[in-house]
Amino acid sequence: MKNKINYYFLVFCLLTSYLLTTSCQNNPATGKNEFNLMSTEEEDRIGKSEHKKVLDQFGGEYKNLKLKNYVESLGKFLVSTSELPEKEFKFTILNTPIVNAFALPGGYIYLTRGLIYLCQNEAQLAGVIAHEIGHITARHTAKRYTKSVGTNVLFQVLSVFSKNNFINNLLGQSAQLFLLSYSRSQEYQADQLAVRYMTRAGFDPKEMANFLSLMEKYANMQRKILKIDENISELLQTHPNSSKRVNEVISNYKGRIPLNPIVGKDIFLKKIDGISYGHKTEDGFFLKNTFIHKPLKIKFSFDKEFYFLNYPKALVGYSNNNTKILFDLDQTNEINDLNYLAKWIKVSKKKIKNPESYTYDQFSVFKAQVKKKKKTLVFALIKNKQNLIYRFLLITDTKEIKQYKKKFDDIVFSFSSLTEDELAKLNPPIIKIITASPRPNLNKELVKKLNIQTKHSEEIFNTINDLKVHKIQQERKLKIIY
Repeated sequence: MKNKINYYFLVFCLLTSYLLTTSCQNNPATGKNEFNLMSTEEEDRIGKSEHKKVLDQFGGEYKNLKLKNYVESLGKFLVSTSELPEKEFKFTILNTPIVNAFALPGGYIYLTRGLIYLCQNEAQLAGVIAHEIGHITARHTAKRYTKSVGTNVLFQVLSVFSKNNFINNLLGQSAQLFLLSYSRSQEYQADQLAVRYMTRAGFDPKEMANFLSLMEKYANMQRKILKIDENISELLQTHPNSSKRVNEVISNYKGRIPLNPIVGKDIFLKKIDGISYGHKTEDGFFLKNTFIHKPLKIKFSFDKEFYFLNYPKALVGYSNNNTKILFDLDQTNEINDLNYLAKWIKVSKKKIKNPESYTYDQFSVFKAQVKKKKKTLVFALIKNKQNLIYRFLLITDTKEIKQYKKKFDDIVFSFSSLTEDELAKLNPPIIKIITASPRPNLNKELVKKLNIQTKHSEEIFNTINDLKVHKIQQERKLKIIY
């Protein structure tokens, strides 16, 4: 037994020695040789092969030449201050309201449209880009790959030689420790590099911390809207404890910070003037309290008590309590509406009460309701000639059915098709930049003009403008959603 363990240990040492001598590579950010199983050429190939998958997953590239050129010029300027000034980076704006940024190996950096219009100035955008450049120059993906895949390779090789369950289990558990995203130390190093690149480029590094503080404010707003306790911000999930960490990096920075660093608020706001807000056209969008779906050529309006979220497969409207309204689409050849409804909600037809049928516009409508414990479910099926069914579902406490039944009916009756002329005039809201002078009730006036859902509009306005007080106290430029 002892000889076997010694043999396995010898094999392990020989393999480790071989990998260490053949896989030592230079880290551009530190100038040190490090053990990496992935070459820079392999990093380039991975980035190139995964690029299309990222576009497919995040709504494709946002087609705005002015903004694209701006981000590329800013990104290339920051790259020129890095340890890889000759490397070709690719900067892509993703057409999604999600607030996030990330990088693929090989120099592929992605910023979402939602992140860009949340930024307050050029220095904040530069900080996000510089951080992602830091992940690439420090070769963090290669390190993560080496730890996870490299450990697994050793595990697989040793498993061939070993049938000892103790050794196998130990190695298997060790491998799991490396199946994580960027480590705290890697995030810290990316921040250090970002501060280095920002200061070399003349930007104010404090704005990077300011943006991450704004992200925390944005995450709090999201939690309020969705009524959940978890941190749902995509950016903060991948960049935990961000603002505190960045402030620590700045305070420990040994380099020279410019005396009059660039903030670039005016130039930034000029560049984002006209950027699309919210979901892209193909996914449907909101103008005030009306949902519009141009590909389906339909629209409907809803009460200001509800706030609708646009998920990939359905819209979900949330009220002030636990009442919800769901809207989605289905296709069926079922002629009998009662049969269809029974199959959909998986109940006996005997439990379906108050069925109604009528016709309006080019649609046939079937309505009914079902009681489940303390909840009442009210359904509306709207069908057209193509066997499409637009489905509305109200879920509310039985004791509150009278209050919400009327609001639900109003939504259903507002459902209508759109003509070609109407479709041509309807487009997603955009962000416009205005200069506002302080006056009484200015905030309320501006909030009323926002072309977004009424509910939570004030919180959204304050967040995208990073307003720290309830009143605008001096003349300033503001983002308005039209």
